[in-house]
Amino acid sequence: MNNILVLGFGVASSSYISLLDYNKKKVSVIGTPYDLKKIRLLQKPYKKKYHSELFFSKNISFFEQLNINDIPKYSLIIIGVNSNGISWAAEQLRKLKKICTILILTKGLHKEKNKIITISDYFLLNTNFKNIVSAAGPCLAKELIKKTHTRTVLASSKIKNAKFVKKILENDYYHPDITTDIKGAEICAATKNIYATIIGAAVGQSNSYLSAVEKNKYHFNAASALFEQSLREMLIIIKKYNGLASTVMGPAGAGDLYVSALGGRNSKMGSFLGQGYLYKKIITSQMKGITIEGAELMLDVGSELLRIVGQKKLPLAALLLKVITKNKKLVIDWKKFIN
Repeated sequence: MNNILVLGFGVASSSYISLLDYNKKKVSVIGTPYDLKKIRLLQKPYKKKYHSELFFSKNISFFEQLNINDIPKYSLIIIGVNSNGISWAAEQLRKLKKICTILILTKGLHKEKNKIITISDYFLLNTNFKNIVSAAGPCLAKELIKKTHTRTVLASSKIKNAKFVKKILENDYYHPDITTDIKGAEICAATKNIYATIIGAAVGQSNSYLSAVEKNKYHFNAASALFEQSLREMLIIIKKYNGLASTVMGPAGAGDLYVSALGGRNSKMGSFLGQGYLYKKIITSQMKGITIEGAELMLDVGSELLRIVGQKKLPLAALLLKVITKNKKLVIDWKKFIN
């Protein structure tokens, strides 16, 4: 039986913990400072039922902080924090003497010394862990908990690491592919949130002659055009960072973009923007207190990304950055699409 350590107890990590529980793995979960209330509840023997759809067996143990003496020998560490928690996760890893494989569930890009780096690069630079695998591709947490068939990508510069993690996670409903294009997979996983926001804007941008009710009904042609343009821009970004085009066209790119564009926080933000609402109004009203990864990514690295890749090559990304940073109305220029 593999012993596994999970750092962070958010939505994504809880779904993977349920998968590991189904696979009969021994798991220790360390919550971030923001997870303490949930962790303390689950530490009680009779509170293994997290909510109506998620029940943990005795194989899953919850801890408030990392204590080497309380953690059994483990073969895999899973990073299940959001992008704001990666420094905390790195701090925990630096406390550990045992070096093993780590799996990163966190999606995003990090700006360091005027350079854009991936999350795996961040851990390479800030910890002693070198055997790193990144999970990418369409994986809605609620559906994984419900054990729906899920196809993702496990990416690592060393294929043996991806194979090792695949062996631990794979079962009759979770079907991961493997690739050595970790940079491409991580960039796709992050940038798809930008483009899911833009695709969501099709609801309000499909035709200026339609009524508000009609715009909610007739927007699929427009969304399809934005989806295709989004893939073109993702290809340009990936090539700039020496990733593979096949990664963009696979689960990490097109697959994940499809799922994200169908619904979720980024798409919802886009629908409000497309209907003429301003970004600052949305985050203080309709989506107050909700993390919107695509918008946060643009605020963090958007300007640098456009500088590195070229603003004219990324018209949709450039539009979203303008809309968010200058609080402007979103108006898609359909003539600026690249061929």
